[in-house]
Amino acid sequence: MKKEINIYYLLYAISCIFIFLRLEINYGSDLKAPFTDDFYYYLTTARNLLSYKLISFDQISITNGFQPLWFLIIVILKFLIQNEILFNSSIIILIFILSLFTFRNLKFFLEKQNYSEASSTFISVSVSFLSLFFSKNGMEISLAIFLFSKSLIYLNQNKIIFCFFAFLTFLSRLEFILFYFIILFHESFFEKKIFKIKYVLKISILPILIIIYMTINYFFFKNLFPESGLAKSLSIETKFNHETFSFLSSAGLGKRFISLLFYINIFGLFFIFSKFLSKFTKFALITCLIYFVSTSLRSAWPLWTWHFFFLSISTPMVLDDFTKFFKFNLIKYRTTFVCIFFALTYFILFIKNYGINNDHILNIAKKISDHYKSSEYEMFAMGDMAGKTSYLLNKKLIQLEGLVGGKKILYSIKNQHSLCKIFNDLDIEIYLASRVKRVNNKFLVQEPSQSSKNVKKMRAFILNEPDIIFKSGDIKIFAFNMKNKQNCENYSKN
Repeated sequence: MKKEINIYYLLYAISCIFIFLRLEINYGSDLKAPFTDDFYYYLTTARNLLSYKLISFDQISITNGFQPLWFLIIVILKFLIQNEILFNSSIIILIFILSLFTFRNLKFFLEKQNYSEASSTFISVSVSFLSLFFSKNGMEISLAIFLFSKSLIYLNQNKIIFCFFAFLTFLSRLEFILFYFIILFHESFFEKKIFKIKYVLKISILPILIIIYMTINYFFFKNLFPESGLAKSLSIETKFNHETFSFLSSAGLGKRFISLLFYINIFGLFFIFSKFLSKFTKFALITCLIYFVSTSLRSAWPLWTWHFFFLSISTPMVLDDFTKFFKFNLIKYRTTFVCIFFALTYFILFIKNYGINNDHILNIAKKISDHYKSSEYEMFAMGDMAGKTSYLLNKKLIQLEGLVGGKKILYSIKNQHSLCKIFNDLDIEIYLASRVKRVNNKFLVQEPSQSSKNVKKMRAFILNEPDIIFKSGDIKIFAFNMKNKQNCENYSKN
């Protein structure tokens, strides 16, 4: 096993180098904003907090549309590191470190749970690489999985410390409360610990901390939870929304890989009552089941790459149980295969994308910034892809999907107000639309611009032609001048 662990350290380091180079953090076309667009909802809000002492994305309305602990870390790093290249480097290096230490935490925990050294190494190596896969875009997943793995170490040792790390995990990614619920439910009722007063008092620390978090949230933001999650829950009716599973029909390599992980978990669910699946594998599978079902019922939005983070824990555990049960001949090489697979994949992706200017969202953001940064316009509005645009433009930009737009935008979407009202009330000068439809010489626009008919939306007709259309690849952003209030007409189906 020592040889396999050394191979892991080597190939993990090589993978990190290729990821770092592919992100173009210190060179190339992606230099100004190398991470995913949603990362810049964090970073723009952090910058505004440091500059204006206001937790605001648009410099006007306060927002809590972020995972709080990752946001706090970004604020601290932004305060300490002014240089953009060094800041971006610190973010990705932190992600590398967190995913690496996830391996060490999880291996320690699994061995304490009587997993063999081979199984604990395979699972922890796989989770480490998958944690890196889901967080290399700058999002919070590596932090959440690291803290989750850290909490497991204290699951049977010290329930108070366990609850403390569970709460930190919750602050890193709120959905992890599902996993903790499954673990503690099993302990309380199946292991009958619910009748032990000391046990109940200790695990009560976690819900108490969560209630305190919700109370603080409501006091400052008038929402119990982040408004980004609330915005995605604004559906016309409660039903199973197929958009949750739209990734299964995606042609992109990343989504096809995620689809493979998903199908492995679906296969594993057929054996949920079997004896050869370990207890913790069952916990992970049930968590995934509840997560996808509840997400489909709650939201008609599609899932982005980092939303599949539970698969990074459940999939290696399912594979470990199956390979042991069926006694595959190549089982002893499985950890090495995982290491080679990821290192080779990141190498191929680096070579394939080297020198190619294919971050079209960033290209659009740079064009918008170059066009408007020195202009007299100060009030902008934009829905989809507003993260990088707002960060580079560095002017007041209202996010119209409700993710970080404050309670006014959230309220307007919930009640499906006219976009004209938003434009008038906030004195919007330039509206940047990602999706328009020409109807009788008028432009129908809607926010959020998600395609689902079950998403509540603000709509309007814009009567004037766009001032300019920004293009990159297949993406188009239509820039409408809204200074003349007569250019906006309330939406009517007729």
